[in-house]
Amino acid sequence: MGIVQTSIAFIIILPQLCTGDLPSPQNVTMKAVNTQYILKWDWDHQGMNQTVTFTAEYLSAYLIKSKGKKNWTSVCHMITDTQCDFSTSLQQYYYGLFIIRLRANSFEEHSPWIKREFCPDKDADLGPPSKVDVISTNGMLEVSISDPMSTQNISMKTKIEIAYKIVYCEYLQLQKSENCKAIESENNVITLSKLKPWTVYCVRVQALSAYYEKKSPFTPVLCRQTTDDGTTPVWLLALTFLMSSALSVSGILLTSFILYKCYRMVKYTFFPSYKPPANIQEFLYEVSPSSDYPRLLTVESQVELCCEKLNVIPEEILEISLQIQLPLEMEIVPHNQQDSGDSGFYCSEEGSGGSCSSWQQELQNEYFRKGENASLLENSRPSLCVSL
Repeated sequence: MGIVQTSIAFIIILPQLCTGDLPSPQNVTMKAVNTQYILKWDWDHQGMNQTVTFTAEYLSAYLIKSKGKKNWTSVCHMITDTQCDFSTSLQQYYYGLFIIRLRANSFEEHSPWIKREFCPDKDADLGPPSKVDVISTNGMLEVSISDPMSTQNISMKTKIEIAYKIVYCEYLQLQKSENCKAIESENNVITLSKLKPWTVYCVRVQALSAYYEKKSPFTPVLCRQTTDDGTTPVWLLALTFLMSSALSVSGILLTSFILYKCYRMVKYTFFPSYKPPANIQEFLYEVSPSSDYPRLLTVESQVELCCEKLNVIPEEILEISLQIQLPLEMEIVPHNQQDSGDSGFYCSEEGSGGSCSSWQQELQNEYFRKGENASLLENSRPSLCVSL
């Protein structure tokens, strides 16, 4: 079998070697998506004992018919790879028309040029959305779509009009395309409504361009579960209420505990519960005039206090009085000054008949010499008031 293949390859290559021309690349195609343009080709003559390279160039189509020398722009020169990237050279000419040519090279030999006409706007495929998000909210599915992007990371909507086809169905019916529903919209956010609650739906999106009827491949399938028509479950409401109540009660208790501790601290600091000893406490409170506690007196308070008179007898009078009282048979009898005009004293002695002795008379004379009146013993004695 290997001998037969070698013979066939030799038969194909032999005429070209005899003529001196290299064979041209085969299956030359431009793989274009959005603004990415990759020229690809096949080379089936790997058994040749010579190094083969490739050259790819382009020229604007309206210059082809012009007279004179044509300046082709080389994109890939003498490369050994079987593809060439034209994206950087042609991405800014999206609506242009170009002629692209390719040939093989080996030393001084060249294959015939293979030419292709290329128009990015017409020939480039439309890529799928760059990103799709599906969010389940209020019993519906919200589909968020990001535009296809160019090689310069710019939305393809800046170059062509793009719409989107959204296909969705239940997860269990995903394999049956006839059960799926589809809607088309130019918006980037689409809401899928009228869905079954608590059901898993799968979504995929395709980009469309109506002018050349371009259709991108579908995005990968995304599945999400719906909720109960946007109504919050009762158990979730009850759980939320219980948690909020517990937090509120905990906050109130914590606040009350902190306030109570602060109150206790202030009370113990400024209003202690213990009392000072009685001997100290009696001076800290105001006492009434009738109390037994000693206190300093003011001039005004002296008038209000009840005082007892204390008779103070001069020392000389006291000595005389003691001398008078020594004889038991003698006594000095006071008389009211109003009843008698004498000194207020009279002498009495048993057996004397009411007369005074000589020493008693001298005592009475001494008393009058000092200008004292016998009534001082009763009415004119100095007094000292002492508060009890």
